[in-house]
Amino acid sequence: MKRLFLMLLCSMALLAQDAVSRVVKMKHINPESAIPVLNVLAGKQVRWQPDAQMKIIVLNGPADLVKALEEAIEKLDVPPPAVKNVELTFHLLLASTQADGNGVPADLNGVATQLRNVFGLKSVRVLETSVIRGREGRQIQTSGVAPSATKLAETAPYSIVVKSTAVTVSEKGSAIRLDGLQFSCRVPTGTPGAVQFQTVGLSTDLDVHEGQKVVVGKANIDGAAQSMFLVVTAKLVD
Repeated sequence: MKRLFLMLLCSMALLAQDAVSRVVKMKHINPESAIPVLNVLAGKQVRWQPDAQMKIIVLNGPADLVKALEEAIEKLDVPPPAVKNVELTFHLLLASTQADGNGVPADLNGVATQLRNVFGLKSVRVLETSVIRGREGRQIQTSGVAPSATKLAETAPYSIVVKSTAVTVSEKGSAIRLDGLQFSCRVPTGTPGAVQFQTVGLSTDLDVHEGQKVVVGKANIDGAAQSMFLVVTAKLVD
């Protein structure tokens, strides 16, 4: 029994000698964000303690396991992806079943042709163009006054809000996701001398590939005779 006790003491001494302590300094991430990985990898043989204020993690345990955890933490401690800047261009188009002789800029000819073919329209023209720049992940919004689509008033107030944007880069190019896109416009209605304003608009989420022109939606403003279309393009900027 005495011999067995001495062997146990020697084993415990060897284990104690093998134990090491390391202080791992975090440069980019909060130490507490590494806790899920430590829970999986550390097991019961390594003790660890994060300190968010000092941005460190203290490790104590067998040297080989502590080293493995240090390497795992270093792989986690990387700077976040750079936030990208996004430029959105919105075209507010007025389309009619009646010809009016107006046209669109050359870069919108394809969109105008598509609208004419799909909806049986005879004229498409630009009421307003708005360009907005913002940072990925942030809300982007603008408002303004567009020429009126009817003869009851000269102008029509509008607003555009995008609650958040996200960029995805792949071999096929960049795509910008627009979450919570909301467009609204106050269109004059009624009769001369009794003008009222009716709010028309749309709300949606969509993905826009860089350089692509996307027809977001349609809003009727004068029965079936006239409609508004919102077209968006997106690109990354410095």
